[in-house]
This record gives sequence, structure tokens and C-alpha cells, in this order.
Amino acid sequence: MTQHLVHNGLPNGLTRWLFFGLIQTARRQLGLSKGAISYLKVAVSHTLEEDYLSGRICSFWTSVTKIATRAEIDRRQVARIEAELAAKGWLIKTASDHSSRCGSRRNGRIYHEFGINLAPLIERAIEVQAAARKAVFEEAEEERLRLRIRKLFGQIRKHCAANAMEAAEEVLPNRRPSTIQSFERLKQVAEALEAVWEDFSTPNSIGGMSHQKDISPTPNTHKGKKYKICRAREENALQQMRTQPAQVTLLASKSLQDLIHNYWKETDGGGPPSWQSVQMAARDRADQLGIKSDVWHRQCNILGPDRAALCLMIADRNAERTDSYRVRKTAAAAFVGLARSEARQEAVVGSLFGELMVYVGGHRYAT
Repeated sequence: MTQHLVHNGLPNGLTRWLFFGLIQTARRQLGLSKGAISYLKVAVSHTLEEDYLSGRICSFWTSVTKIATRAEIDRRQVARIEAELAAKGWLIKTASDHSSRCGSRRNGRIYHEFGINLAPLIERAIEVQAAARKAVFEEAEEERLRLRIRKLFGQIRKHCAANAMEAAEEVLPNRRPSTIQSFERLKQVAEALEAVWEDFSTPNSIGGMSHQKDISPTPNTHKGKKYKICRAREENALQQMRTQPAQVTLLASKSLQDLIHNYWKETDGGGPPSWQSVQMAARDRADQLGIKSDVWHRQCNILGPDRAALCLMIADRNAERTDSYRVRKTAAAAFVGLARSEARQEAVVGSLFGELMVYVGGHRYAT
């Protein structure tokens, strides 16, 4: 009865509690309730590390009452959670709701079980890993989007016509992005506010306020012009970058290429590498280089994740070079300096990116 309930084991280096941590991180992406997470924590605690080895049975036969007590949920909720997890293909129930659960071990190995089998959960470990990476990426993106939304409200209020704020408040009446918990909703709000900004920040819409010049101070047109030029330069740079994730992959160091390739296989479905894969790989590479997470997130907020990833790629690759472009400090320090220069609109990234293309294209770097 239990032969078909064995599994192929967790990926190398992934322990049962690390695996549970990934499930907990990716709860929303996997569609799991908080009650389901509490249930699975109890489930994992009633298994052994060797149950997760390939060819083994991973099961537990703890009673519903004991599970409810340890998970601090109602007995009826335990039954609902088990039914839901079974329906979604996360576990298999080998015992009915009202029958006694039992099992046996010999030398630590399960040979008989009549309870809850976790083989389907283990078989979906790769899916869980991908979902956890997506969750971490979206968490960082959510902070960036909230910051962008707040800045857009400030820009619209300061630079646009009076009725622009009415349009902005139709998108988010309370003006508080912190109240939005959905990543997709944050993206929708940011995109909608970008559209409001574009509609009302044109020369015609700003000129429409000129009838107030007799009762208002003369606007600082030079400052507004400078703002628009900087903003246009930033958007043009980002637009150009987003068309070239394959070039970024080609120019990256071997370590960063390997990370991009891993995300590419999981998130891009065999198509060309996406900018999202580059962003997630750059975040992992930053951690490998010793760049603190708060430093990385701050630069992503200032530059945007695309330009931050490009700064990381250039600093990382130039740290391995032997010519005059080789960085004198660590790649981590080079990244911080490069990101600060880019934030000051010194346009160093564009020139270094072009030079690196020539360098790699001329086969002067052994790959």
C-alpha cells in the first residue's frame, strides 16, 4: 500500500527545517493559509531528517486532537486544512477522518503508516524554492513600489495642475501605500499614478496654471526644466537597459552568469533571459560579495532594481579584470561607489557598460 508513497528526496543541502522555512516564506505565492503553515510546522516536527531521503516514506500519524493542540487551532480546522492540502496536491491522507492513525518504524525507517503522507510536498521542493525566491523578490519590490508611490504623490502635488491630485486620489484615496498588501495591487497603483503624472506633467498642463501668476509667486522654471531633463534621462536609460538582459548575462562574471541561468530556467520558461531573472541573480550575487541587504535595498530604491543590478554586474566583472579598468578595492566597495556616482547622474554606468561590451567582444577576457 505504501510503495507508491515513497519520494525522490529533497535537493542536496536542503534540510527539513530549511524546507519548511521556504514554505513559510512563500506562503502567499503557494496559496497557503496561516493555519496551513501552523499545521505543516507540526507535521514536520513529527518527522525525522532521514524521512526526507530519496526512496523513503515521509509520514506521520499524530492524532487530530494532538495536532490541534500543538498548532493552537480547532480540531475541525485541522480536518479542513488536511482536506484542502490533499485537494491541492500537497499531501496524501492514508487514513480516514474518523479512523485511528498508526505507523511503525524499524531502525528509524518507516515501514508502515496509516496517517498523513508528505511525499507530494517533498516532490514539489523545486516549486517551493522558486516560489520562495519570488517572495523575497516581491518583498523588496513592494518597498520600492511604496516609495515610488509616495514620491509620485509628492511630484503630482508639487508640479501638476490642481485637478491632478483629484485623479491621483481616485487611484489611491487615502494616499497610503502602506495599507496595500498585494504586490499586484501595488504595481497597478504605481502604474496608474505614473499615467496621471504623464498626463498632467506635460508642458500644456503645467502651462494651464499660468492664469494664477497674478496671485502666485513666479514658478522656478529652471528647476522644473532640470527635473524633467534628469527624469527623461533616467527613463531613457532604463528603457534601453530593459531591452538588453541577454547582454547583461553575456557580460556578467561566471558566478553571476550561473545565478542568472538558474533563475532563467525556473522563471523564464526556456525563453530569453528576463530582467527579473537578472535582478534576482544580482541580489544573490550581492549577498555572496558581502554587500549588506540594507545597502542593496537602499540602492535598489534609489536607482531602481535594473540599474542597481547593472552596477553590481559591472563592479563584479571589473573586479576580475587585469587591465586598467580593474577595481582597486573589493567588488562590494566598487559597487557602492559606482551606485553613488550613478545616483548623482554622472552617467558612468553607460560608459562602463559600453567599454565592457568592447572588452568582452574583443575576446580579451578568458571565458
